[in-house]
Amino acid sequence: MSTLKLKHKVAVITGGNSGIGLVTAHLFREEGASVVIIGRNEETLERARRELGGDTLAIQADVSRLDDIQRVMRQVGDHFGRIDILFANAGISECPPIQETDDAFFDHIMGINVKGVFFAFTQALPLLTQDASVIFTSSVAHERGRPGDPLYSASKAAVRSLARTLAADEEVLSRGIRVNVVSPGAIYTPLTANQDTYAMLEAVNSYVAETVPMKRWGQPEEVARSVLFLASSDSSYMTGGEIAIDGGLGQI
Repeated sequence: MSTLKLKHKVAVITGGNSGIGLVTAHLFREEGASVVIIGRNEETLERARRELGGDTLAIQADVSRLDDIQRVMRQVGDHFGRIDILFANAGISECPPIQETDDAFFDHIMGINVKGVFFAFTQALPLLTQDASVIFTSSVAHERGRPGDPLYSASKAAVRSLARTLAADEEVLSRGIRVNVVSPGAIYTPLTANQDTYAMLEAVNSYVAETVPMKRWGQPEEVARSVLFLASSDSSYMTGGEIAIDGGLGQI
């Protein structure tokens, strides 16, 4: 008898070409799922597809564009005919100083972090199977704020709120679809490591050591294991909920 948690499942991951999304895609593959990864950068997307191997489907798209999301879901429908797991993970955090933030950037971050999550869900809904699992990526920032970065915190609070409301939708409940959230804290990813200078990276490392109760960075694998729990039947009695993977940052 197979012990694979996601055997024969079809999983769609936005932002699946790097960081938490890519690590989660690897874990899903190891657990038997067919994986669709979505990303904006064609080069990293193709590299991720080769890494994952098998029948991995990689689709270049900008989740802030509804027509791109609709195109993605048509391709997934044509290729697999269904979605068992949706991991709406794509997001950005590189906000400029408050006084330098213009309406174009406001639309940009809200477009990816909020609009992209909402429409990934609504456009995937017709393809979601009975008892499907939907997971959104929020952030510890929705709990404690992020000084100098109000739009990121607000966007992640919106994602947390969306999960509650969408989980309560009558059609979603009647079909047994579960909608939950993972809220990472300081997770060490290629994006985190891409600081302008060594001094800046050291300053960030010091901030983590001084601020996070567990005194260290989290690793993408630690987030991915929580996503796997939510994606599998192990979390069959959980919806509208949240798992904080933040070293205690938003909890203590």
